Amino acid sequence: MKKTSKLFFAVCALGALAFLMGSCKKDDDSKGYTIGLPQFEDEVDGRAYVDFTVNKFKWNANDQVAIYNLDAVTPANSEMAIYQTTASAEGQTLASFTYASGDKLSAKKDGYFVFYPVSKLGNWDKESGNYQYFNVSATQTYTVIDDNVTVDPESMALACNLSKLGGTFTLKHIFGNLRLKLTGAGSVTSIVVEDARFNLSGTVGMKLHEVNMNTFTTLQNQFIASDDPYNAAFGTAWAEYANTLGYTTQGEGNTITLDCGEGVKLNETSETHFFIGLRPGALKYGFKVKVYVLGNAEPYVFDYTGNNNLHYGIKAGVNKGLSLAGID
Repeated sequence: MKKTSKLFFAVCALGALAFLMGSCKKDDDSKGYTIGLPQFEDEVDGRAYVDFTVNKFKWNANDQVAIYNLDAVTPANSEMAIYQTTASAEGQTLASFTYASGDKLSAKKDGYFVFYPVSKLGNWDKESGNYQYFNVSATQTYTVIDDNVTVDPESMALACNLSKLGGTFTLKHIFGNLRLKLTGAGSVTSIVVEDARFNLSGTVGMKLHEVNMNTFTTLQNQFIASDDPYNAAFGTAWAEYANTLGYTTQGEGNTITLDCGEGVKLNETSETHFFIGLRPGALKYGFKVKVYVLGNAEPYVFDYTGNNNLHYGIKAGVNKGLSLAGID
């Protein structure tokens, strides 16, 4: 097995389960489910700030979430339903969700789990132990909503767990973004981000009822504490918990491609933004950005490998800013 694949296993687990760092923020109970979206923090070269023009993340009409009612003792009795917004949710950070399909949720079993978007959900093998498989695509779409450039909603992942379902609660970001700010005279048709060390796409599977917030807090702290993901404390703790989770994964590739359609025209004096959703831990050990321009056979390549670029490591709910100029 290649070393890169092992690294994907460990780091993607932290990203795919980052929602376990805390439960949902929840208000009082009421009929129906009203779900809020968290905003993004912005960073440039490791310095945090707030950019109110780009850190908005909003619901769209007909967005769907999956809500699980998990039975840890008899997983075959677990339930999962899809809830959906209406047209009134367009552009809102707080939206009402109603039942669309799946199981009719009964009284609480051992706990609830909420996940968005449902397009990332693969097979749910509850009979074998509440195994849910999550898919991370290698392709994203350049997205503009209400004249504002934003991240492809399908590239994001948000989730939380609840001890009680009802009223209003807010999801938590699992993924973060690389926020590219380009200047030049060309028309960008696609952008490829290539990680020097980790896979960026693939499939992850785990037993949902075995998740533990304290364990994942410890694991993430151990991973971040060292430049080497193979540090002994992290390796030992992860091996033990991966066995408990019944954790499986299949890495597919170390690139993510942002499809910009027929082309996005750049400006030589003002920045044009491009957002690429990435799992936590990505880019920490180096990466390349390849910008493809209409009419050019070869891409512009910006190389951030072999240098101390740890401040570009992707964090959940954070836009990592990077300016690239001279793209003609």
